[in-house]
Amino acid sequence: MPFDAGVTAAAAAELAERAVGAKIEKIQQPEKDELILSLKNGKDSRKLLLCAKAGSARLGFTTIEKESPLSAPMFCMLLRKHLSGGVIGSVSALGFERAAEIGIHTYNEFGFPTEKYLIFETTGRYSNIILCDGEHKVISALRLSELASDEKRKLLCGFRYEPLPLPEHRMSPLALTKETFLRRLAAFAEQNGGEYPCDQYLLSAYAGLSPLTAREIVYRTAGETGATVSAIAARGLNDNLFLQFESIYKPVEKGIFSPTLLKKRDGEAFEFSFCDILQYGTGAVSVHFDSISTLMDEFFGSRDLRDRIRQKSQDIFRLLSNAETRIRKKEEMQRADLAACAEKEKFKKCGDLITANMYQLKKGDISAKVIDYEDETMPECEIELAVNLTPSQNAQRYYKKYNKMKSAQENLQKQLAQSTEELSYIDTIFESLTKARNEKDLEEIRDELRAGGYGKKLDSLSKSKSKLKKVRRNDAKKTYSPMEFRTSGGYRVLCGKNNLQNDYITTVLGGKNDYWFHIKGMPGSHTVLFCGNEEPSAEDFTECAEIAAFYSSGRKIPNAAVDYTRIRNIRKPSGAKPGFVVYETNYSAYVTANEEKIKALQVSE
Repeated sequence: MPFDAGVTAAAAAELAERAVGAKIEKIQQPEKDELILSLKNGKDSRKLLLCAKAGSARLGFTTIEKESPLSAPMFCMLLRKHLSGGVIGSVSALGFERAAEIGIHTYNEFGFPTEKYLIFETTGRYSNIILCDGEHKVISALRLSELASDEKRKLLCGFRYEPLPLPEHRMSPLALTKETFLRRLAAFAEQNGGEYPCDQYLLSAYAGLSPLTAREIVYRTAGETGATVSAIAARGLNDNLFLQFESIYKPVEKGIFSPTLLKKRDGEAFEFSFCDILQYGTGAVSVHFDSISTLMDEFFGSRDLRDRIRQKSQDIFRLLSNAETRIRKKEEMQRADLAACAEKEKFKKCGDLITANMYQLKKGDISAKVIDYEDETMPECEIELAVNLTPSQNAQRYYKKYNKMKSAQENLQKQLAQSTEELSYIDTIFESLTKARNEKDLEEIRDELRAGGYGKKLDSLSKSKSKLKKVRRNDAKKTYSPMEFRTSGGYRVLCGKNNLQNDYITTVLGGKNDYWFHIKGMPGSHTVLFCGNEEPSAEDFTECAEIAAFYSSGRKIPNAAVDYTRIRNIRKPSGAKPGFVVYETNYSAYVTANEEKIKALQVSE
């Protein structure tokens, strides 16, 4: 992920402008490798996020709400002891590396003013948050070194903090002269050969670069990202390579940044940088931001939420996956048994032929050769008989086999229908998980599964039994919080996140003249347009249909079919599973969901 030294410098510059002078009012650690400092500067309140998670490490302001654990981790408690009530005095990047330092004016346990430093390093899986005293001695860190480890730089309590080591062959891009740049380039080409990719050379020769910015420099120089060192030299572009290198990193020295988010044509964000990125041409859309923090919130927000929900819902995923596997195996066996029941008519025919030819059969016969008058060609067929039974008993034996298979076929058809219904229900739970936003939403899904008979299996997979008991004691106080929207016409729209909320908004909140929307033939949310006796505009109907399509398993289908009707036409069968309703009178709308449009209609939770 391109959280390189340039992005770190942009984040530090923004914090130096907006966070200095702010008081630390609250410290939270929602995840084991995340910190949130609640800052207040006069009437201005902000949240500062320090995330040391591999693949998502970042530093900046955030507006994303996160739940804190019931008991704070030890590192969080230590930070509260040293930093609560402190005032941020300085924020700066440490050289041109992926590290920043936050200086904090605070008081020690005796009430005397003192300095503390919170140092943030974003180095992939080694990312860290380190608390130091006024002399830069380590008080604690998210990840402390083992005393017996062979690490070149040890982080141990009481030891002086040492900055990230810079390899001897790598230079800082800042204050780099043209002569030095060209001399190093020529020396590298002579020593290693010129067929080395130029972007890889830049990464190995200069500190703080990311693969993205290295490719960008080469692209701006040669018009392609894969040019080699020799190809650039052969085209006489060495001077231009330095100019392009300087055009990207010279503004960093002056504190000038252009935060850029790159999105695919389908709207998915895939890269970001502190400068303009041109190498993707028309294959990507560049979105520019005034704030690097806002950019990172958009880039990491939805992905972090998905990861967090996936982590906290492992018990539900495991339960549903096991149930789905079990039902599919059972369904396969049922289909095989049902196929065998197709031969039941053969046994009935044998019974009929024995009955028709009973006059020529006797007890003790091994088989009976009779003419099949039901067939136009009237072939002679041989029927196996039980020697210890009379002809009449043999006929009854075949009729019993026929009746047994007939009953089995009817039962298997019912069981197959139940299996199909159960699999459809499991699909709706999987779809509900994609809409979960916090632990409360997940607990509602767990409640639904317990009500559906999955309680014992779910509780055996849950990690926190005491928490489950606490939640059950509070079931009577439970309230639902479905997603809320406002159409262009000002009408209120509710959309369920799970089957319990679907039932709630459809059967409890919705009036008989309100409109109900649902994706056609697929798992999805119930969406209710509250209009009373009014008739909304076509635009309002379209927006509701788009919401229903987006919050379904068909969100990416162009021209998805969405059924809608008055709630008075909706009926919930007795004993039906949560979220299941039936209707006969309805209209259908064909829409393509637009995420940005739908997010703009949503009312903040």
